[in-house]
Order: sequence, then structure tokens, then C-alpha cells
Amino acid sequence: MSEDQPAMAGLGEVLSCIGPTCGDTVNWSAAEKIYETAFPADYRSFVAAFGSGTIEEMVVVFTPVVSSEEVRMVKVSRLSEAALADEGVNEWAPADRGRYRLEDLLIWGGTAAADTLCWITTDQDPDRWPVAVYSRMNHEWSVYPCGMAEFLLKLVRNEWHPGPISDTSLEGVADPRFLHDKDEAAAYEAGLDPWEY
Repeated sequence: MSEDQPAMAGLGEVLSCIGPTCGDTVNWSAAEKIYETAFPADYRSFVAAFGSGTIEEMVVVFTPVVSSEEVRMVKVSRLSEAALADEGVNEWAPADRGRYRLEDLLIWGGTAAADTLCWITTDQDPDRWPVAVYSRMNHEWSVYPCGMAEFLLKLVRNEWHPGPISDTSLEGVADPRFLHDKDEAAAYEAGLDPWEY
């Protein structure tokens, strides 16, 4: 996934942080102990630059759990036991059938349309993990041979054909915005819609 760092630079050029909070500091050593794996470099760069939050009220990016206080928050995780036991969740696009296991997926994000965004963590090198997307519209997983940053960059630039997620609201967005979870929560607590211009 050699395009990941240029992709992260590209995201930095096209994606605007619209709240006062931009980026999170994560204890990556603690996260690696909890998850028993390192994390991709482009993901760590994204978290440092943007943090945990949402792109255009549609695509959500999670951060890892690093303490017991965060367990109830939506964070990076494996698929639940219920999802692993559900035969309907183990449907893959024709080109990917039989190649991957649900147990190897690590969820790093989702969408407002209930899609799931993951890495396939079978490679020892996290920078080589491809992205897998469970589309609620298609009821199947599709694999994209790139890292998270390149996946998001192509998504906001509308370069995936067909689109990988169930919602098309990102199409035609000239200047995509990112809002950190903290700022979104604070705005709603104040009775404001942070996504209104």
C-alpha cells in the first residue's frame, strides 16, 4: 500500500476540519498491547491530523481503545460475536468469496447508512492491510486493495465506481468537511446543528 502517505497528504489538502478540535493524541503502545497488533501508518497520521469524527455527516472514523474508561464508546473493534455467528454477514462480492475470514476484520469506521469499514488484518505488516466494506445496500463485503487514507481520498473525490458505500451524499461535495466527535457532541448539547452552514 505504498500510496498511503501520498494519500494522507491528499486528504490533508481536500478535507477541512470545521471545529476547534483537529486530531487526537493516542498512546499507540497501549493500543498495540490491547489489540495485539500495530496500526497502519496512514491511519496513525489520520488520527493525529483529524482524530475521531465524521466526514460530511456520513463517514465515521473511530480511534482505538487505550483505557478501560473508553470501553463503552464506539472505538476500533473486531466484529461482534453476534455478527460472526450471522451467516448473512459472511457474504462477499464474487471476486472475494472464500478468500477472507470475518475473524480477521478490524473495524475502523462506518457510515450513517450502516455500512462497516474494516481492515483485513492477515498480513504481518499493517501498512499492507486492504480495506473491506460491508455495504448494507448490497448485503456483502467488498475488498479494496489500498489503505484507509487512499480509500477515503478516493471516496471524497468520487473516484470509486461503483461507489463502495450505500449512500451517495458525498458525490458532488466539492469541499468535504470533517467534524471531531467532541465538537459535534458539544454543538448538539448547545442545541445547534454543527453541519449547517
